[in-house]
Amino acid sequence: MKKLWLIFLLITSIVFSWSAHEVLTYLIVKDFLPNSDEKIAITSYSYQEDRVYNTDYLKLDDYCGQFINTFVPEDAIFYPPDPKPVNKEVFIWQVLTVYSVEPDLGMDEGLNLSPLQSIIGNSQGVRHMKYKLLILDFFEGSQSFYYFVDMSRKAFKNGDRYWGYRFLARALHYLEDLSMPFHNSPATFLDTLKALSDKQMAQFLTNLHYSYDDYLAYLLYNADEKTVEAIISAPVEKSRSLRQLIQKVRLLGLNNINTVSNEMKRNFEEELKVRILNFDDFKFRKDELYTLKQTTVEIISRFSSIARGFLIDFLKEVGEI
Repeated sequence: MKKLWLIFLLITSIVFSWSAHEVLTYLIVKDFLPNSDEKIAITSYSYQEDRVYNTDYLKLDDYCGQFINTFVPEDAIFYPPDPKPVNKEVFIWQVLTVYSVEPDLGMDEGLNLSPLQSIIGNSQGVRHMKYKLLILDFFEGSQSFYYFVDMSRKAFKNGDRYWGYRFLARALHYLEDLSMPFHNSPATFLDTLKALSDKQMAQFLTNLHYSYDDYLAYLLYNADEKTVEAIISAPVEKSRSLRQLIQKVRLLGLNNINTVSNEMKRNFEEELKVRILNFDDFKFRKDELYTLKQTTVEIISRFSSIARGFLIDFLKEVGEI
């Protein structure tokens, strides 16, 4: 068991997640939600919460109109618009888009959340992952999703549409994270076993995780036609409950971790021994990444369907559509 804790520390000392949350969310909601182009009034934060944040990074004022240009890579070909508020009103799609990135901006870092965080080296991982190893589950990614769904529900019940959607955007962030294969397991079973006694393998897996995280960002920021079309055209897939929703999303990651790992190693094994990949690596070998791309597109397409089913049911429940 001590070696198991060690491998967690080695390959999750920094949090891994999908990048480009704002692009993914924008493509899921913009032309799908019937009220996405409606404007809502910006309201002040007025909530009592039992969730601890790093207040050095938590920003509760509205920053629509000044977010995308600050955080999107300079060489991005495609990124969502981010117009400045007019008469203190913003679009619904804009609130969901901008604030879907918010949980990655530091509000979950540097906290004392759980004895388990010593395993992974930080508190952000506790809230953004939900590892399954054999029959055991670790961390609180799904609980983070549930929490902000509940906060969103409370805001809508109080007639506060702005914070209803802002909390909902945070919930979407954690749901998106849970579809990422390496948010559900540190590695394939055999690679995890090997890394228990091989620090070089552990570093290799760290580089692999980060690199695959950025692969989706590469596809989205470069407006890859197949990836964008898969998200935009994703049909609605309903879930019976939030529990079933989480199970389906997590299985997307767990069921594809072997394929993703094998394809990343097949194409980039030497590079991953020494560094994290960058967009140029993917661009240079894009014609050789058919299986990796196909798997990633399948994950994100199915996720978009599941997320849309959740959004429709939830927004009907709170009277927004």
